[in-house]
Amino acid sequence: MTKSGQTEKLLKKNKWSFDDRWIPLVLLFLSVLAFVPLIRSVGFYWDDWPMLWFEITQGPQGFTQAFTSDRPFLGYLYQITGALIGTDPLNWQIVTVLFRWLVSCAFWWCLRLLWPKEKDKTFWIAALLAVYPGFKQMPIAYVWGNAFIMLFSYVVSYGLMLKAIASAENSNRKAYRLWTIAGVITYAFCTVCTEYYTGLDVVRGIIIWIFLLQYTEFSDRKVSKKIRKTIWYWLPYLAVLILFMFWRIFIFQFHNYQPVLLSRFAANPIQTTGELFARVIEDAYTATWGAWTEYFSFPTRANLQTASDKMFWIAVVVGFLFIFAALILFRKKSVQNKSDISDATEKKSWIRNAIILGSAAVVFPGIPYLITSLSPSLDFPRDRWLTAYMFGSCVFLVGLIDSFIRDGIKQKIIVSLFIAMAVGGNLLNTNTYRRDWEAQQDFINQLTTRIPDLDTPAYFLTDFNPLTYETDNSLTGLFNLALEPENSSLTLPVSVGFYDVRFNSSADKFAAGEPIYQGFRSALYQGETKDIVVYFYSPPGCLRILDPEQHMNLPIFPDKFYEFISYSHPENILPEGTRSTFLQDEIFKKPVTKNWCYYFQEADLARQYSQWEKIAEIGDQVLNRYQAGEASEYIPFIEAYAQLNRWGDTVPLIEKVHSMNKELDKPLCPILQKLFIEHYPQDQTEREEVASALYRIGCSAYSQ
Repeated sequence: MTKSGQTEKLLKKNKWSFDDRWIPLVLLFLSVLAFVPLIRSVGFYWDDWPMLWFEITQGPQGFTQAFTSDRPFLGYLYQITGALIGTDPLNWQIVTVLFRWLVSCAFWWCLRLLWPKEKDKTFWIAALLAVYPGFKQMPIAYVWGNAFIMLFSYVVSYGLMLKAIASAENSNRKAYRLWTIAGVITYAFCTVCTEYYTGLDVVRGIIIWIFLLQYTEFSDRKVSKKIRKTIWYWLPYLAVLILFMFWRIFIFQFHNYQPVLLSRFAANPIQTTGELFARVIEDAYTATWGAWTEYFSFPTRANLQTASDKMFWIAVVVGFLFIFAALILFRKKSVQNKSDISDATEKKSWIRNAIILGSAAVVFPGIPYLITSLSPSLDFPRDRWLTAYMFGSCVFLVGLIDSFIRDGIKQKIIVSLFIAMAVGGNLLNTNTYRRDWEAQQDFINQLTTRIPDLDTPAYFLTDFNPLTYETDNSLTGLFNLALEPENSSLTLPVSVGFYDVRFNSSADKFAAGEPIYQGFRSALYQGETKDIVVYFYSPPGCLRILDPEQHMNLPIFPDKFYEFISYSHPENILPEGTRSTFLQDEIFKKPVTKNWCYYFQEADLARQYSQWEKIAEIGDQVLNRYQAGEASEYIPFIEAYAQLNRWGDTVPLIEKVHSMNKELDKPLCPILQKLFIEHYPQDQTEREEVASALYRIGCSAYSQ
């Protein structure tokens, strides 16, 4: 016996050792460590907002109609979960973590059936799956809470299928039928709801083949008979898949993603084949080595500076110590009287099958994405497709480790390192969602402060989005909940559009005054050019509602904005009204923070209606307490003080703007010249101070 084997034998006699009954708890601890520490600090993102809008305004029954255009059966699942879970972000985060854990448990159960003699390796695979770092959208909980329910059902169908085959091989036909019915139902539930995992159905045939190799009768058959028997057990699931694909392609057809691969093959089959092969290799690499090494690093002084860095390494250390101890203390029943030759043969067989299955499960899941010319990535939003690849990635990794590293302790160290780094990586990833959640809250606080009431319909147009996990479709749901939460009509009062996405190739539509239509699943926005309100938001600067008269000449916006600022109609914003606090009270669960941007929004709203006294009153309260994030935010206060002949308060602000951003001198000059003439300082000393301030920014006090 090797030294490593003696060490493991001694450790397994430890009273703290455990058997496979405790593995689900180990997987639960890993899930908690990777996903729970920041769970109260994250909320809703991306497609969560449209889903939330439908639930709140239409009720859970509204999902049936909402999914009619792309995944009609999925609406029923959302209807059930929406009614049961509600709108609390924390509830959805808990559900998502729970079903992510259940997916890892279900896969471990399937692997135990597939490789009953490899209990340690199946444990490793399940532990890796529990924290797989390639998929990063866990905090998008409304969407992925439902998605993991479907994925759990899909994985369970594998286990039920293997139970059915085992029953048939042991001549228990009744049990075979019952297990098969259950397996087909769980498989069909997921498949009719989403096409994400249809590529994994090819892997199902390989799983059946490997499972049947346990039986001597199957192993001794000719290859042709093995294929026939594999297809026979596969057939009930193939029937469901064929029926679904026929409905999806020929009856329901492609609504969102088109099968562009077919047209490319027809146009240039040789080039397309080469590109396809390269894509398959690239996607498989992304799902395996790319995903597992993205966060792989070693601590240095440079990466221990920030709080998030320290959080990462604490999670890595805790994760490593826990999982390494668990892998060491895991006790599996040994097989007695087994020869070394038999052991080596079985080991080679396991490694070969694991690498074959793992390779297949990182190639075939890409079929739906290859057909529609989509490709998974480690970046948002394409990382979502890696859920279909993560099973193969984990199996393949363990197969490689067992193939190249012979020493058991070294194997456990390597597996523990991958798991620990993934734990830390998931925590770092969640931290980016935490920051985005805080940015969303600040954005909505400013939006509802700046817009106490609104003439609708209103179309909010922008070309810059600092929110990481939101699209204009996401923001449409968010804006409606913020500004018109009581609207229950499928005709949207508010919509958001990104200029480069919606109008970049058709800007002449604005000039022609054509109607604006924007779909929102079963809802629709209808408006006109006069309903456009252009906004710009780039923290640490405050949200800006753009007015052509005030902002067209300010050199602080991206170049593209100057193509459409002139179409903005801020007069659609009313000066008074009851500010909605629905999002703050029910979703964010935090009151509006009264910081600089809060007071700026109040001042900017007052500026829209020339309420100079109100602006000056706000300035008196806040200018000595807060610093603006962007120099031009002082301009409304400069105008207000000058309008009220408070030049003593105006001059310091002129100098502050000049010191912060000298590019504002030129557009500020004509404003100040006009104010100087209209509100001429009567005191000579004050007059000279103003003239001197204007001179310092290159502006003559008396020129017009």
